[in-house]
Amino acid sequence: MKTTLFTVLFIVAGAGTPCFAQSYGSGQGQGYESEGPIHWHLEGGYAATVGRTSDDLNGGGSIGGGFTCTPVAGSPFSLRADLSYSQFGATRNLIYLGEQRSQTQIDDGTGRIVNLDLDGVLNVPLGPRARGYLMAGVGGAYRRIELTQTVGFAGYFCDEWYGYCGVGLFAGDVLVQHEETTRFAWNEGVGVEFPLYSGRTLFVEARYNRMETERPTEFIPIRIGLRF
Repeated sequence: MKTTLFTVLFIVAGAGTPCFAQSYGSGQGQGYESEGPIHWHLEGGYAATVGRTSDDLNGGGSIGGGFTCTPVAGSPFSLRADLSYSQFGATRNLIYLGEQRSQTQIDDGTGRIVNLDLDGVLNVPLGPRARGYLMAGVGGAYRRIELTQTVGFAGYFCDEWYGYCGVGLFAGDVLVQHEETTRFAWNEGVGVEFPLYSGRTLFVEARYNRMETERPTEFIPIRIGLRF
């Protein structure tokens, strides 16, 4: 943890000049030289749970977005802000524990995590058509875990095609247990990006996320995205 924070402080110190104070050219050519001071990005992919978190939650999907700020043109240092959402399914182990705790049948469960992160980024040239980057940072995370039971509900319905209305039985979920918390979080990751045109880049990255809950929540999103 100390190593991670020292790394962040070093990178952030190198990128500490305010981004909006810089002047960049319009940059109509291909490659990284066409970048401006601020680049937005969107990303999505798979998030694998690791450590003891994998005992309770299966891997799931992850989406996010944010922006990268390069305060000095041509500098290898950048600052990056991200807001991301990840959703996981409950494992059989977590469902069993929930049933023992509530003495109620549980059929399904979901874990949802929202991260807000600020990272320092160090870009590493890999050649004329690719570059890698290392990142590390801190932030906050919100986690909500729900355990549900599937039950039948009576309801009124109409079939517009046949012009028929009646009473039927519908399946639905009832919340049995839930837990939510907001905690400090930190992350570190690695990625590679490829220039497209007019400063746009395609990137692939993997990031280790750790939320400091009572038993740490750990997962690794592997995302592909577009920076523009």
